Amino acid sequence: MPNQRRVGRGGRHPVLRGSSWTWQEHAACRSEPADIFFGPEGEKPAERNEREQRAVEICARCPVRQQCQGHAVRLPETYGVWGGTTEAGRQTSRRGRLASPAA
Repeated sequence: MPNQRRVGRGGRHPVLRGSSWTWQEHAACRSEPADIFFGPEGEKPAERNEREQRAVEICARCPVRQQCQGHAVRLPETYGVWGGTTEAGRQTSRRGRLASPAA
């Protein structure tokens, strides 16, 4: 597995220092087709909901779900199902955090 990456200026992906993807070696999704977690362009809403539900069910039994979800939020991952969260769910969560006043 490659190191974690973050999109930088000009679309470049510099490696995040001190990061590790070793948790992915234990992920329930490793033996599943990637197209369950990442839908095709032009996917119909009903198909997307069904695919995402299958992905979330796989994530629910994953021993590294929390690490995966944390990864998706930190980077942020904008596509796919990560740690049982969907693209729309993560986007809504990010908007909520940005709109919340600092404590």
